[in-house]
Amino acid sequence: MLRIIYLSLLVLFSPSVLAAANPWQTLIPELERGQKPAPINHDVQLDERAPQIKTGGLVHALDGQNMRMPGFIVPLESDGNKITEFFLVPFFGACLHLPPPPPNQIIHVSHPKGIDMIEPWEVVWISGEMQVKATDVEGLASAGYAMTLSKEPEMYTP
Repeated sequence: MLRIIYLSLLVLFSPSVLAAANPWQTLIPELERGQKPAPINHDVQLDERAPQIKTGGLVHALDGQNMRMPGFIVPLESDGNKITEFFLVPFFGACLHLPPPPPNQIIHVSHPKGIDMIEPWEVVWISGEMQVKATDVEGLASAGYAMTLSKEPEMYTP
């Protein structure tokens, strides 16, 4: 009986199960998931953007996988009504008010048809084919992943 309880707890709290509960964890290599993030430099002047910490590996097994990810949209290109290129980031204010997360926590998304403008604090789900592909937006951040959307973003519901 104790063996069954022990095995159940082991499976319940295994890194892969915990990663499934937080999709952003799946973008971090398994051996890096327990590492403490690099400290943020709070000495940056208000008129400067804090630099991105470019640590962390990528999970190459995700290349070509269909995935669904929640996050916040940081618009990169728009025509005023539609966003045609954006970063998806795991927390509000990333890249704008706070230092960008590491590249393995940013997804670069292009959508030629464009998506409707949304408020920056709104959380969305995006779905599509994940690509392990570095993209650098000078002066803002580097992304370690890219995604081709398979459908329009949906408002977040847990």
